[in-house]
Amino acid sequence: MPFLRPSKIEAKEQMAALVDEYQQQASDLEASNSRYTETEARGQFIDRFLTILGWDVHNLAGQPQILRDVVLERISESDVGGRPDYRLRLNGKDRLPVEAKKPSVPLASAAAAARQTRSYGWSLSLPAATLTNMAETVVYDTTFAPSPEDGPDVAVVPDGRFTVDQYVPRFDDLWTLLSYESVTSDDYYAMYSFSEPRRGTSPFDRSFLEQFRSWRLKLARDIASTNPGLLADEVGRRTQRLLNALLFLRVCEDRNIGQYEALLKSAQGNMLLDAFRDADRAFNAGLFDVLQTTNYTSTAVASIIREMYWPHSKFAFGVLQPDVLAAVYEQYLAERVQIDTHGQVRLEEKPELTHAGGIVATPAWVVEDLVDYALEDKLTRGLPVPAGLSLVDLACGSGPFLIEAMNRLIEAEEEAGRHVGLVERAALAQNHLYGVDIDGAAVEVTRLSILLTVLGEEVVDPSRDRGLLPDLSHNLIVGNSLIEPKFDRVVPTAAMTPERRSAVAPLDLSAAFQSVCAAGGFDVVVGNPPYIRIQVLAEFMPDQLDYFQDARSGYGSAQSHNFDVYQLFVERAFQFLKEDGRFAYIVPNRFTNLVPAATMRSVLGPRLSRLVHFGDQQVFDGRMTYTAYVMAGPKTDEPAEFSIVSDLDAWQDSRACSTVRVDRADLTAAPWPVATEARTKVFEKMEQTAVARLGDDGWVNIFVGVQTSADGIFFIHPDQSRSTDEVAVFIDINGARQEVEWGILRPAVKDRTFEPYGQDPIPDSYVIFPYDVQPPAPGRKRGTATVYDEATMRARFPKALDYLMAHRRTLTTGRNVSPDPGPSFWAYGRSQSLTKLDEPKLIVRVLSRAPQYMFDEAGLVVPGGGDGGPYYLLRPDSACPYSIRVIQALMSHPAVDAYVASRGRAYLGAYIVHRKAFMASVPIPTLDDAQQQAIEEDVEEVQSIVVRLRTETDAALRTTLLGRMEVLQAQVNRLISDAYMLSDADTSAIVGD
Repeated sequence: MPFLRPSKIEAKEQMAALVDEYQQQASDLEASNSRYTETEARGQFIDRFLTILGWDVHNLAGQPQILRDVVLERISESDVGGRPDYRLRLNGKDRLPVEAKKPSVPLASAAAAARQTRSYGWSLSLPAATLTNMAETVVYDTTFAPSPEDGPDVAVVPDGRFTVDQYVPRFDDLWTLLSYESVTSDDYYAMYSFSEPRRGTSPFDRSFLEQFRSWRLKLARDIASTNPGLLADEVGRRTQRLLNALLFLRVCEDRNIGQYEALLKSAQGNMLLDAFRDADRAFNAGLFDVLQTTNYTSTAVASIIREMYWPHSKFAFGVLQPDVLAAVYEQYLAERVQIDTHGQVRLEEKPELTHAGGIVATPAWVVEDLVDYALEDKLTRGLPVPAGLSLVDLACGSGPFLIEAMNRLIEAEEEAGRHVGLVERAALAQNHLYGVDIDGAAVEVTRLSILLTVLGEEVVDPSRDRGLLPDLSHNLIVGNSLIEPKFDRVVPTAAMTPERRSAVAPLDLSAAFQSVCAAGGFDVVVGNPPYIRIQVLAEFMPDQLDYFQDARSGYGSAQSHNFDVYQLFVERAFQFLKEDGRFAYIVPNRFTNLVPAATMRSVLGPRLSRLVHFGDQQVFDGRMTYTAYVMAGPKTDEPAEFSIVSDLDAWQDSRACSTVRVDRADLTAAPWPVATEARTKVFEKMEQTAVARLGDDGWVNIFVGVQTSADGIFFIHPDQSRSTDEVAVFIDINGARQEVEWGILRPAVKDRTFEPYGQDPIPDSYVIFPYDVQPPAPGRKRGTATVYDEATMRARFPKALDYLMAHRRTLTTGRNVSPDPGPSFWAYGRSQSLTKLDEPKLIVRVLSRAPQYMFDEAGLVVPGGGDGGPYYLLRPDSACPYSIRVIQALMSHPAVDAYVASRGRAYLGAYIVHRKAFMASVPIPTLDDAQQQAIEEDVEEVQSIVVRLRTETDAALRTTLLGRMEVLQAQVNRLISDAYMLSDADTSAIVGD
């Protein structure tokens, strides 16, 4: 029957009835010797408790399992590991884990249960998690990791602890924190000041990555020392396979598959090889054969396994999702195992990635969008997956596109009314999904991720079951998708050297996927190919470059002098795509007009259905990469759709964009008509002339202003008419008259708009500054800032102490102060910038319509940081070759401000966000001594004009001063434009775009 969610009024009435029923039995159920179990509590009360709050606990709506509101876990009485008893979800994505206990477990003292609950939310990268035994319900903040010493009250959200007798009187709070209506709303995360992190970037992701890096290094060193004949690449592959096997078994234990701590006991008893053999018989997935040919030290492996259990590990392995693992592993795969001439093993970033700035994870929404399009006309709602459907990612990395595709296939089967158990999921993976990557460790990761997806929520018994998982060795292949075995003829010198040929990894795709190719090719090609420019190939992959540039390779794009590898992947994809197949990639959008991309355009043109051009909107976090979706299908004479995105947030929310239809005749090898490329060209010129970026070491330090966490209390506006020489008089935020000593105040700028090229900003407030700041000791770069203790405050600033005491409640309950100030509750929320205020600096208005960089020599205090600002601070490093005024001029240039603007979101009123990350990426051009001197002199004169204009009242003088300032600014901008090699047309395009 259908599921009917109760209204809030109905839910409150139903909750009252449930509470009444429970309270009639409470004394027996909560007794310490009660035999009432968690299973009974869930069935009789907790399931109903959640249902009343709007959750379809038993899937009465008949949703496909992958999309159901609530995932239920089988009963476990463990207080460590495992999985939450309920995972409350929206559209198949976890929103709130709920852990259940029996009523006789007193939650007020159940520290282990609290830590367990928090570990679920933290491991899922969610803001909150809930613990309930019906007698009590507690909601925890899970944005930071639990620690072994944490008690049951640590991280409880405000008003987040309920007893059963409060469920009805405090129903509004309960509804806000736990109801379906609230938890699935757009405002839910905002309630916790939480932003959903991008793939691979959450605190959990970073912690998990660092832990696995340490395990990887420890294992690699052990394998290298016990298998001295292995080369570094093979040590790396075996390390990865062993780690994957350990992770898989650890995940199984926390999913109640097998006995908890069985892996640990086998390692401690030197029986790991036997455990792997048993697992290989049960799962038959090729995950567990690595130890058959690899020596290892039992103590080294056992120490790693021990660290996979609480309290050494704070990860809830049972809730790890394949797509999360894939995102974390993307960063992990940026490094490789290296062995030096002395036999020392280390991890180092792959040099080609160092040059490119490292790996950036493909955002989850990009993966979803591209898989959506790729499968759009291949899957029919209500019908099962077509028997012959084949999908490939030719550069699969850690497998995010294949994982997403696997989930879509499962969903399609379930919507068709089919039972999709472990056997059926195994068949879906084996019959439909294919991947290739040159990195063997990446392929191992993809295999692990797909096998975990196949395992799903299944309940299996590895002691009895056999051959549970599919063999994916013919689906997921290690090799170079772009280079065929004819490499041996094309580059014979490299082919004769095993190490060089191995690095190239030629692969016969037609033979590897023989059955698919015999059927005409793949139905779907999807992914995010590598972006590797010819310069990087020449430096790090010369043998591949030689092959690509030889006409026998067949790559038209590579015959150009300045191609990029993504262009070759597009060519290769269409060689293996069926005539009615679907293609979906995200690629740099410059292909639309670059000469080297002519071949790529000619390949795409006849089949392109849609181009989503993101212009200067940044899809990849922390990387200046201008991208586009490229979507193609069967050949057609119909126009293609071009969507130009000018606001990425709006586009993600509602697909708001400018859309035009482009005639097929315009989609040739010639440049394609895209209207928003002017800025891209200018930015490319700036990149090409750069000698550094603003935030590079030795250039400019970018730091936040003071972070009091209570600006309304610390920043004040003295009434000069009532103040004396010793005491400042002001009205506080509560409307009360207050007094503080001038000696504890520093002049500040709290909310002032600056003039371009300005200096000596006029303070608009004062800040209570309860710190003793000392200069750096000899040999040290930083001074110290020590918060005044109470004795100092009472002796020197008693009126200020009285004022702060009057606001003690706000300062002690409404703030997060780090480090812990002890009894000095008047400390600022953060103290990292307090020693950086006094030297000359630039104050940057974060939100502004035009660049506002103000030169300050007076040591003014400003609040700041973040999108909302209001300020950041800049100071050239002692090693910076440019002066502070040259930096001020550079950052005030219109092209530079447009560059900064392109990194972030444009706010209403054309406000630009000048965030640290955006400014740090600004390319710095070469300026010789003469240019620097000219800029310095002109800026200094402009600054003197700016200061004079503040008080000059003579109209004629103001006119001439403004005219002179305009001339000087134009001279400065011209010098900087010349350094960037920008023409007047380039600057005009930036200003007018």
